[in-house]
Amino acid sequence: MSLASLQPPRAACTPSSRGRQGLRVSARLAASPSHTAPGNSVRAAPAPLVLAAVAAVLTASPSMAAEAPELFANKCAGCHMNGGNVLAVGATLFPEDLKRNGVDSSEAIYRIVYSGKGKMPGFGKDCAPKGACTFGPRLSDEEVAGLAAYVQERAAAGWKQ
Repeated sequence: MSLASLQPPRAACTPSSRGRQGLRVSARLAASPSHTAPGNSVRAAPAPLVLAAVAAVLTASPSMAAEAPELFANKCAGCHMNGGNVLAVGATLFPEDLKRNGVDSSEAIYRIVYSGKGKMPGFGKDCAPKGACTFGPRLSDEEVAGLAAYVQERAAAGWKQ
């Protein structure tokens, strides 16, 4: 089975009793895109998406690894130049912030690049809802996996050349 044949299903999300503080994700899968409360930045990634992320990271081709620096420069560096974050000081791509924010694995980075989080748009080809995703061209699963591996590699090096 190829990664291209995996279509991540949408999880049905509803505002929780905490209002804008969080979402409750039902175990059943919905046929329509998930919805979030206005202004809510939390989106759940379905289990098949996580499995696709792991498979993509493990099978990322060397050519994707070679393209990752250029993809990062074109898609990410506007906000994350040299591992920083111009919109959220505590959400840099340095190891301390990645660990503190629970994003210190390639799989976790993949989920955020794919689906977005907070002010960061998602770049995955099936990112939803539309308002949470980039308006530009979307990235393939392999490209997102390459970016995730590149970010983790550069973070480990302290974003030094």
